[in-house]
Amino acid sequence: MFEGIIESPRVWTNEDVSEERWRLPIPAAALDEVDAVIKFLRANPLDPRLLSPDDFVLPACRALMQKVKTLLDTDLGVVVLDRLPVESYSKDELIAAYWLLSSMIARPVAQAFDGRVLYDVRDTGKTTDTRVRSDITGAELFWHSDYGFNFPPPYIGLLALRIAREGGVSSAASMLTVHNLLQRRAPHLLGRLYQPFHVNRQGEHPEGDPVTHFYPIFTYDGNSLNARFNKRLVYKGYELAGERIDALGGEALEAMHNLMSEPANHFSFELAAGQLQYMNNFGIAHRRTKYEDYDEPDKKRHLVRIFLRDSGRRTYMG
Repeated sequence: MFEGIIESPRVWTNEDVSEERWRLPIPAAALDEVDAVIKFLRANPLDPRLLSPDDFVLPACRALMQKVKTLLDTDLGVVVLDRLPVESYSKDELIAAYWLLSSMIARPVAQAFDGRVLYDVRDTGKTTDTRVRSDITGAELFWHSDYGFNFPPPYIGLLALRIAREGGVSSAASMLTVHNLLQRRAPHLLGRLYQPFHVNRQGEHPEGDPVTHFYPIFTYDGNSLNARFNKRLVYKGYELAGERIDALGGEALEAMHNLMSEPANHFSFELAAGQLQYMNNFGIAHRRTKYEDYDEPDKKRHLVRIFLRDSGRRTYMG
């Protein structure tokens, strides 16, 4: 357990955040490089998942994405790139550009047990359940980091192809800020968050495997302090395990959730079509409000998510 106070730009409150700190315009030179790639692919079609930045000359894009990675690692932990021209490219062309740009942060890896490396985030009409992820519904998503029930990636990305008619507002909070607040106000609760909890695996595992994993919220290896959080999956995990969460564990989870919910400890934003959102998944928790979609299928909200990780295998199980 890290017992000190974290001193880092990754520790922030709402008053530290300006739009200029998280929104990064894509330079004209980088957009020109993207356009050249798209024109090449129109003459030489290829599955986007086979594309590599090494196949193209992309100095401006590389400089941009190195800046993004640095900001994710050492600053706010949230970057929104503004933006790819959705009016000029098809869905597949936008995804190809997204894949290439994201690959300059780290390699894409599987984010579902079926091996998908590109994951459609849109309302399928389903209801969140033990084996149904909330991200394929239009329901409110509460504070969470992604894939905390297995081998989470350090970086996650979203490409906004289309946005909802109303709602779908995103918020981000620093889990390292929460760590400091708990260290000062309730160190006994922070200590419990370093101990493991049952977490629902949402059915994303081989048949016969345990339906929960047993992980702490915070980990510290003497060098890096990382966090994973999803209160809903923890409560469901205990239900599936046939156990009752301990009182201290429940109090610690609620305290962390409530601290991130305080207006002083998060900021909110809305993605626009063509924007790319990246987050440090080890330090940032995020949420999304409920949204109302369009009736027309070709107007419905559609985001594409990517997981980025250079360590371990590319497979879902890590």
